[in-house]
Amino acid sequence: MQLEFTTLDVFTDTRYTGNPVAIIRVPADLSPPLTQSQKQSIASEFNLSEIVFLHLPADSTSTSRNIDIFTHQAEVPFAGHPTVGTSHYLLKTLNEKVDTLITKAGPIAISVDASTGNVKAVIPQDFHVHAKTFPCILNGKENPTTSIVKGMSFIFVQLETLEQLAAAGTVNNLNGETYDPSVLDEGWRVGLVGTMYFVPQGKDQIGRKRYRTRMFGSREDPGTGSASSALGCYLAGLEEGGGKGPFGFVFEQGVEMGRRNQIEVEVTRVEGGVGVEKVVLSGAAITVMEGSLQI
Repeated sequence: MQLEFTTLDVFTDTRYTGNPVAIIRVPADLSPPLTQSQKQSIASEFNLSEIVFLHLPADSTSTSRNIDIFTHQAEVPFAGHPTVGTSHYLLKTLNEKVDTLITKAGPIAISVDASTGNVKAVIPQDFHVHAKTFPCILNGKENPTTSIVKGMSFIFVQLETLEQLAAAGTVNNLNGETYDPSVLDEGWRVGLVGTMYFVPQGKDQIGRKRYRTRMFGSREDPGTGSASSALGCYLAGLEEGGGKGPFGFVFEQGVEMGRRNQIEVEVTRVEGGVGVEKVVLSGAAITVMEGSLQI
């Protein structure tokens, strides 16, 4: 049995930069269906940050698509660059009339931004700041731990200079074991915990705050939409005043790896400024490879 796949570089419009993702097309009539073990073996074979199993609908008029997202080690409920890559593939490569991706974390509304041509995804979020903090020798501070959804958690370390950011590779993930969530608050102890380092870089021409970032889990990740979304929520919470926003952020990641990503996040706070109402993740993508795999 063969399954067709496409790879894209995400958060970039230049091939061989950004963050690669593989999208495996799973026919609705596939028999027997793929097992969890088979999916994990395929993800391990690709050995990318994440891959997507795109379940093709029996009804071709359906405007939603179910997706499963796997790292090379485990299934995750949501991840940003697979969401943006799959959205680009459906809306721009195939020109399909799809408006929703169904993930384990919930439904994601997707669209194309008319002004930029990038895809946008209104991500599922249940932003939470945990009691646990982590010290880091690079800034001498206790650093917060957050979750964007249950199962996707990140420690945030603010640094002052790009030289400090370059040194983050000597520290890596402060959690030590990426897939050990025992440090999280009660009721949240599932999934992974990574560390994102960030350095403020001023504002862009339309007033969005810019940051250079690096993200470490079990290894360094070129471009992490879920962590960037969580960081956007965290930074929006620091904005003075009680306004809703939206607050715009641009995160430049993967530079040190030679795989520059530009990740755009817009966060709207709830009325009064406490809590998150809406998170929109957006970016570009470009097709790189087509092929088939054997089951």
